Amino acid sequence: MVIRTATLLALTLFVLGTAEARMYRWVDDNGMTVYSQSPPPSGEATEIKVNTSTAAADKKAPTNSQPKPEAEPEKKAAGPTKAEIEASNKIKADNCKAATSNLSLYEHLGNKLVKTPDGLYKRLTEEERQQKIQESKDAIAEFCDK
Repeated sequence: MVIRTATLLALTLFVLGTAEARMYRWVDDNGMTVYSQSPPPSGEATEIKVNTSTAAADKKAPTNSQPKPEAEPEKKAAGPTKAEIEASNKIKADNCKAATSNLSLYEHLGNKLVKTPDGLYKRLTEEERQQKIQESKDAIAEFCDK
């Protein structure tokens, strides 16, 4: 009887102790990120709380003998809604307008500076300008209705 009680007590303490496990994350002296169940010997660490009880409960089979309630029937997707189609058409029109504007810009660019995505300005070579013109034409073919 004493052994059974001790075993039950040890099992209870184990379950309670693992209900919310703690993890620590820190960067060591070599610049490596370390994950551990114990805090670092020196320095600061970010504590990451991991709740293991919900994962165990999700995997656990139901213990009662009652049947599961039937799930609601899934609604069949009838395709995009009117609002989604309108939003898609607006995006397509905006892309068409931008591509047309870009084509006009690159065709009449000459020797002007162009602002790059990283915020710098540069002059395009003729090869780069022709590539941008082709990209604009491809975008017009994709987004503009003819």
